[in-house]
Parts: sequence; C-alpha cells; structure tokens
Amino acid sequence: MQRLGLYCNTDDPENEESVLFACREASQAVAKWTKDFDNLSPNQRQLVLRPLSNLFAAYEEFLKDAPARLIAEVSAYSLAVRVAKKAMAFLELDGGLISAVGKVVNGADSRAEARRLKMPYAEFTGRILHAANLLYDVGIQADKELSAMYGKPLNPVRPRRISDVRRPMMKMLVADKGGALVRAVKDSEDVIRHCDNGAGFSCFNWTEHFKRTANLISLMHREAAA
Repeated sequence: MQRLGLYCNTDDPENEESVLFACREASQAVAKWTKDFDNLSPNQRQLVLRPLSNLFAAYEEFLKDAPARLIAEVSAYSLAVRVAKKAMAFLELDGGLISAVGKVVNGADSRAEARRLKMPYAEFTGRILHAANLLYDVGIQADKELSAMYGKPLNPVRPRRISDVRRPMMKMLVADKGGALVRAVKDSEDVIRHCDNGAGFSCFNWTEHFKRTANLISLMHREAAA
C-alpha cells in the first residue's frame, strides 16, 4: 500500500505524504474495528472501516494502470536475489574445484584435472557442470553488459557438457579470480537494499547472507595463510 503514491506521482512529495497518511488512517481504523467490534453496531462497523474502503478503492483504480516502473522494480529485485544466491553458492564451492573450473574453462584437460583431484571422471564432470551452471545463472542476467565488454554477442549456452564450459561468457566470469562474481554479489546487494528501503520491509534473509559472506571471507583468509 505504501508504494501506491510513489508510482502514481513520483514528482510530488505531497502526494506520497497523502498516501502514507491514508495508509496510517486505514491501519488505525482496522485496529479500532478489531478492538471495539463487539460494542459497534453493523452500521458503525462499516463507518469505522471507511478509511480502509477508501484506500482499497484508490488502489483498485491504481491497479487498472499498474505502471511499468513497479513491474520493473519487482523484476530487478527478483533477479538480484537470484544472482546473489547463485554467485554465493559458486564462491562457497571447494577451493580445489573452483580452481579446476577455472582451468577447464580456459582449456585444461578435464581428465587430467580429475586425476589431480583424485576424483572419478564422471563425478568430476558432474561437479564441474554444476559449478558452471551456477556461473551461467549469474552471467545470463548480465549478458548485454558482458557482450558489450567482449565486443560482440556472447551467445551463451547452458552447460550440459565439458565443451559448453569453455564458451566466452564462462571465461569472462572466471577471469580475475572471480572478480566479476564478487562484483555481481555487491551490485545485487545494492539493488536489494534499494528495494528494501523503498518498500519499508525486507523479504531477503540478510542474516543468512552476511553469515555466508563472513564464512567465505574467513575461509579465503585461511587459504591465503596456508
């Protein structure tokens, strides 16, 4: 409800304030209706809830022409959450496997990498493809930006075999020690915060996210010191 005024007239602060006032008035009406229900006549109950009825009527009119900006913001939020989770899932993989992914992406012999990790080739292939699909799910959301950096369309393909892992988008994502993934997480955090601040509440589990981030940083420090 609190988003209503922001999209009806984004250049009018007074409009936003009037919508927030209407929301507070409706909330107070519901509280009074609940508290005094047994002491109110049917007509009084209807009268008490009039602010809520007015707000719903305004919202119904708003929904007839739901602005593209609202839809775009919901879409951006959903994509940001998806990218953050997929990127973190990749970065949390075993360090040896991440290293192997980078090598295979850049043309190393996959069977030699499997032997290096002392892993059956079928298992190794499955884990490499799983990791590559996490990368794909991050990269596909930034296909236009990555294609612009590459200088021509990347034409990404979801990895289903080792040869798919060696496509240009994958090489860009593993370059610079996964710097693109770290930036993707930070950019996603910014989008999620923006949406949280605008909505006044959060559906994203920041506690879990920061715990995963702290664990990842600690692991990286231990590996660097080893």
